[in-house]
Amino acid sequence: DNPALKLTIRWSPGHEKIPGNEHADQEAKLAAEGKVSPNDQLPQVLCQGPLPHSVSAIKQAYRAQTKRTWQIEWARSPRYAKTAAIDAKLPSASYLDLTESLTRPQASLIMQL
Repeated sequence: DNPALKLTIRWSPGHEKIPGNEHADQEAKLAAEGKVSPNDQLPQVLCQGPLPHSVSAIKQAYRAQTKRTWQIEWARSPRYAKTAAIDAKLPSASYLDLTESLTRPQASLIMQL
């Protein structure tokens, strides 16, 4: 809400010796370390506490963490050794997609077959 403040954002290739680019890199590093400019130099929206998180990024990180946890648990399972002897890729993504709409007993029966 400062009419005297003019902000222009332009993309530039990194590390190209553009005047001001090295200074911007240094300032970005300081900000990442929590060493920011005084609040009177920042737009008010940036001074009102933490910025909102991207819901999409949170969901993506959650799915990735869930997948890593599942892979660890599956590798520890006694069933993993049995299925890995048949096919190390089991359960594949395509199998999981095909059985997603089935009940657990139905998916189990298909796996046994």
